[in-house]
Amino acid sequence: ATLGYGASTCSYSDWLNADLIVLFGSNTANNQPVTVKYLHYAKKNGAAIAIVNPYREPGLTKYWVPSIASSAVFGTAVADRWFAVHTGGDLAFLVGTLRALIEAGGVDEAFVRERTIGFDEARDRALAANWVELERDSGVSKEEMQSFARLLIERPNAVLVWSMGLTQHTHGVETIKALVNLGLARGLPGRPNRGLV
Repeated sequence: ATLGYGASTCSYSDWLNADLIVLFGSNTANNQPVTVKYLHYAKKNGAAIAIVNPYREPGLTKYWVPSIASSAVFGTAVADRWFAVHTGGDLAFLVGTLRALIEAGGVDEAFVRERTIGFDEARDRALAANWVELERDSGVSKEEMQSFARLLIERPNAVLVWSMGLTQHTHGVETIKALVNLGLARGLPGRPNRGLV
């Protein structure tokens, strides 16, 4: 409904050269441990890993990848940034981040103009969102949402990954739509080393 495509817009090979990988509502180390190998190599190549999750998952702080000798012995530090939203606070966090992105001039206007429809409506809704309510509903401050928006701007080759922590809420569909809007605003789909998973 949002992308006209029913699968990931990138592959693990894109992760390896991404600037930023963001995990939303996902305990990747426990649920998809093979993925941590790709995160390990992405970090070696300079990627930052950000986590948007209510709980500071121990496996996302440090994880031991058995097939990589140095990681098996010393572990791999996974998360570089944490954004500790409330349970279910992702929707407000994503709307606030889109607002901050727009206000910072971080929208890929050419991509939006050439490859999307209806973005003006999404932009208007984001700009109309109240910061006090966004902070209350997300569980993080306006400054943290602005910081996340800056991270997306500074590291344009981003991969946004979500899991059931986002989808298993009464507003799960709206949350994923908000995440896709953020990815479209940054021009992530259809480009190398970027994407939505």
